[in-house]
Amino acid sequence: MPQKYKVFFNNNRVYITNKGTKSPNCSNQIVNPSPIEIGSAIKLLYASASKLELCFVFKDLSLGWKQFKKHFEVRKAAGGLVINKNNEILFIKRKGFWDLPKGHIEKDEKKKHAAIREVSEECGISQLKIVSELITTYHSYKVKSGMILKPSYWYLMNYTGHEPLIPQTEEGITDAKWVKKSKIPTLMDKAYPSIKDVVHAFIDADYSFSPEAK
Repeated sequence: MPQKYKVFFNNNRVYITNKGTKSPNCSNQIVNPSPIEIGSAIKLLYASASKLELCFVFKDLSLGWKQFKKHFEVRKAAGGLVINKNNEILFIKRKGFWDLPKGHIEKDEKKKHAAIREVSEECGISQLKIVSELITTYHSYKVKSGMILKPSYWYLMNYTGHEPLIPQTEEGITDAKWVKKSKIPTLMDKAYPSIKDVVHAFIDADYSFSPEAK
């Protein structure tokens, strides 16, 4: 079980931790928040135009996380950070932001299968192999029916083919391209905060393409 959770609300974020866990230096900490306090904080996270960081500190992290999730409809997604034989990374541009391919996990679908399917559908490539789990990110947004919490399960993947990249335009994707590691920082200036966390996890892993990867 994670020692803490981080949920993005656009550029704002909330850290959910337990007592005794080393947590970010948040000036706005709420210890054992009530459901009403959680609801009020969520409204603030949606509304704030400045970068806002909050910390919820629970005695029992598992129960606290369940209490937090009760405020949302949970919609799960899966995706991939894909590396090719030239050690280039696959990026897509969606709604003006650089992103990584991911999408909704269908009913009874395994997370790994959903991740490969979504990369294939959004970029038009098929010769993909999962190397390992990478990271799970969380972000929230509003729809007409209410508030959504989206956990996205990310996998590190190898790509061994030579197919042309075909952006799935009906999903709002206008570009797909392979990017050298040295060029990634320039893309991060126009990327979602949760995507930056995925990229940082990949960089920390210091992974290079390996045809023998399982």
